[in-house]
Amino acid sequence: MRIDLPEARSRKLSLTSLIDVIFLLLLFFMLTSTFTKFGEVEISPPGSAGKSSGKGPDIVFSLTGEDLRINGRNASWETAQQTLEELTTKGAKAVLLLPKGDASAQDLVNAMELVRRVDGLSLTVAK
Repeated sequence: MRIDLPEARSRKLSLTSLIDVIFLLLLFFMLTSTFTKFGEVEISPPGSAGKSSGKGPDIVFSLTGEDLRINGRNASWETAQQTLEELTTKGAKAVLLLPKGDASAQDLVNAMELVRRVDGLSLTVAK
């Protein structure tokens, strides 16, 4: 008895699923990437900021949420740089930054950038 097997037809390869996978990967990478500009905050090892002077900090910058205090006086984000520059002209060289209470990480970074903008100041962050 003779059995005829049907001829194997070659199917065309469907690219629809490949396109779907590529589109999903593209969406994934677009949504997981960030579109914000990153800045660098220089952090030096502990004890390196105040090595030249054997005394404590000249400026105490405390940060509690939206409340800023420079040497015990209330300040705002707009006037803080000017206040730091005035203290620098009077001879201040070291700043101690004290984040307290509900101060966010972004507030801490903003304060560090603010101090770094003033020439001649070394910064120490305390807990």
